[in-house]
Amino acid sequence: MVALDVDGTLLDPDGELRPRVRDAVRRTLDSGVLVTLATGRRFDTASAVANELGLELPLVLHGGTIIQDSATGEVLYEDSMSRELLREVIDEILCYGQQPVLYTSPVVGDVLLSGPPEYDSAATARYLGAKTAVRRLPHAELPFAEHVVSVAALHDDDVLRPLYEALNARPTCAALLWEPDPVYKYDIDYLIDIVNPDCSKSKALAHLAARYGITLDEVMAIGDQVNDLQLIERVGLGVAMGNAIPAVQERAKVVVGTNAEDGVAEALHRFVLNGDDARG
Repeated sequence: MVALDVDGTLLDPDGELRPRVRDAVRRTLDSGVLVTLATGRRFDTASAVANELGLELPLVLHGGTIIQDSATGEVLYEDSMSRELLREVIDEILCYGQQPVLYTSPVVGDVLLSGPPEYDSAATARYLGAKTAVRRLPHAELPFAEHVVSVAALHDDDVLRPLYEALNARPTCAALLWEPDPVYKYDIDYLIDIVNPDCSKSKALAHLAARYGITLDEVMAIGDQVNDLQLIERVGLGVAMGNAIPAVQERAKVVVGTNAEDGVAEALHRFVLNGDDARG
């Protein structure tokens, strides 16, 4: 099985799927190897990439919190937060004067929940302003939300890093700190993403692989970012893109070219297609 991250991995710096990468993935499928996506994206944008590639396996989405059927969108797996953990995380975020942003499962509509707009940082206001499915609630009501798979906070580094360190010191949750990417112009600057303590792409992928009688030792995964760290470490062959953050490159068994150099195609040709690289 092959698991592919999307942004910074499958897609080039312009967010495009390059012909050589598309061809390599399709040839991998034709060879009989199972291929899926393991991405931080939600279903709507991830499924568009999956359709272009011809992928039929369920997709590991939103950093490993969700697995959905690639054709129907049916939720096959959900790693949602308990009400106790949700309250704990929200209280910590509010204690640091930040606005919590809650991501809910597709089971309840993929809605983003947050507090009153007057508590938004500039980064939070920009981020939520670009989303269509956002519901504002009093802070006291947020801990009672159902099917919350992650919670985020958005601000500048000097504000978020102390909150990140406080959350990371808690054994009851896991926190990832996203920093600005020098290539991609995301609609955020710094973001903390908080999930269940053992939640990851690797945990979700292990669940998916088991459906096909496959272990993580039989998986090749390719990625570039902080949410790929555990995945790259735990699969049989962890491959880092040449544009991956240093921590991912350090933990990978192999580093290939960047996403501007068709690094995914390079990996597939080297390790799946026996070096057969037909360029046209």
